[in-house]
Amino acid sequence: MNHLVVIAHPRVDSFTMQIAGIYVEELQKRNHAIVIRDLYRMNWNPVATAEELRCMSTGRIPADILREQAYVTAAEIITFVHPIWWIGLPAIIKGYVDRVFLLDFAYRYGPDGVEGMLKGKRAMIFTSSGSTPEHFKESGKMQSILVSQDLGTMQFCAVEVIEHVHFAPVGRRSTPAMIESWRAHVRDCVNRNF
Repeated sequence: MNHLVVIAHPRVDSFTMQIAGIYVEELQKRNHAIVIRDLYRMNWNPVATAEELRCMSTGRIPADILREQAYVTAAEIITFVHPIWWIGLPAIIKGYVDRVFLLDFAYRYGPDGVEGMLKGKRAMIFTSSGSTPEHFKESGKMQSILVSQDLGTMQFCAVEVIEHVHFAPVGRRSTPAMIESWRAHVRDCVNRNF
């Protein structure tokens, strides 16, 4: 099975990077093919320029975007691993989606409206936040994330979301036991789904 794993966290020692590492390690144990796009380490430019937008309308897509689109095309499973900051994706991963999941690549407008063009692809999403799970749910923040990322991006492009796993509270309030249980949960996700 071919996997594209897109990771976004500036600190290499972060919980996000630990979770991504465990996920990739479990996939490797099963001999899956994996392409890792560690956006901070590859210095991904999240900002679409006016010139770039003009090029996209003419079909002349910049090389960095074409490369990422080739990875998306080859993937059967697209996995995103990132924290939630201010009830949204970190700018670098939002910019990845903005620049890579383009009109006429990830979606198009047909006679009956929007058509997702990534049919047959599935997604795993691992997110984390410092808020408690109860606060995230009761405040509507988790619903906001699910609407934005799962529905407004993945399902919009016809990608089936297998699971969206949210870990919280990550940071000062998490205990070693909580972190170990979350690591085990990632391993279990791979066991269940692949």
